[in-house]
Amino acid sequence: MDIWLIRHGETDWNVNGRVQGWTDIPLNVVGRDQARRLGEYLEGVPFSHIYSSDLSRAFDTAKAVAAKTGTPITTTKLLREQYFGQAEGLHRAEKERRFPNGAPGAETSEDVERRIGTFLTDLTNSNHAGRLIIATHGGIIKGALRWVGMKNVPITNTSITCLRFERGVFRVTAVNATPHLASPTGSSTAGIPQHG
Repeated sequence: MDIWLIRHGETDWNVNGRVQGWTDIPLNVVGRDQARRLGEYLEGVPFSHIYSSDLSRAFDTAKAVAAKTGTPITTTKLLREQYFGQAEGLHRAEKERRFPNGAPGAETSEDVERRIGTFLTDLTNSNHAGRLIIATHGGIIKGALRWVGMKNVPITNTSITCLRFERGVFRVTAVNATPHLASPTGSSTAGIPQHG
């Protein structure tokens, strides 16, 4: 099983450095274009299913991919971004100043790792095989990478991070790949695993 974790396209709050969490901020013009380019780039790549966060920025990114690949989508709250409680909507510097130890009621990084780890484990126990997409958020992708033993790395809007599950073990096969953003149209998935 190959699992392609895709971060949503850009939002105005990404640009402004605001904490989004579970606040449902839509894609901006750039984000919609990024999602469109991602969908065009993945056209012709066979996926068996897309699982998406129910927040619009991730779901609209998933829909852009599904429009080009014909892949069915299931939304779930389990793929939402980390919940930041009272810190949501604040600029990141203000969040760190007001809540240096985390906002009251917010999820911790460990909570996020457990949530995505449980989701991935359940996925491997399902009847799915082949290649799946998880359309989600930067914090969730970083949590997944930590869960499989990789330290934090930057995760760009609409980037692709690939995990392969084989013989009971997850292995990272690509991180933060954005070939669709390097080319206006992009028609090759070179550098991203194709088999599985």
